[in-house]
Amino acid sequence: MNVEYIESLELAAPADTVWRLISDVTRLSDVLSGMTALVIEGDDPTLRVGLAWTQTRVIAGRTGSERLEITAVDSGRTYVTDGGGHGIRYVSTWTVEPIDPSRSRLTCTFAGIPHGALARLALRLFGGMGAGATRDAMRADLRDIAAVVEERSR
Repeated sequence: MNVEYIESLELAAPADTVWRLISDVTRLSDVLSGMTALVIEGDDPTLRVGLAWTQTRVIAGRTGSERLEITAVDSGRTYVTDGGGHGIRYVSTWTVEPIDPSRSRLTCTFAGIPHGALARLALRLFGGMGAGATRDAMRADLRDIAAVVEERSR
């Protein structure tokens, strides 16, 4: 049983402004209120397939760290990260779409893919509790990004 959540927000900012912010991974811990630390692996922080980092986040009052790696990039439009822990693989996709020259839509898709019987059982038993926290974190990320890009676009 996989889980997938999609959250989207219309922003009063051009798509290229949004893309510049979300594709600068080194700044994410400065933008996202739920992220307390981010450490890039290697010397090249350029958004590209293979870029990896460890991030520490607070979700539902709990602090945890995980390693993420970029697995796909369509420059100016979307990127995909892959990571996880505790038997569950996490795949997140960030997509920016222009609405008009001064507005865009930012969408975050999160998928949790359990590996093994124990992880599948845990997801069935406790997935409902995690769903609310995951959605809340996704919405907070979108609001945090909107606040920064909309301020820049004024």
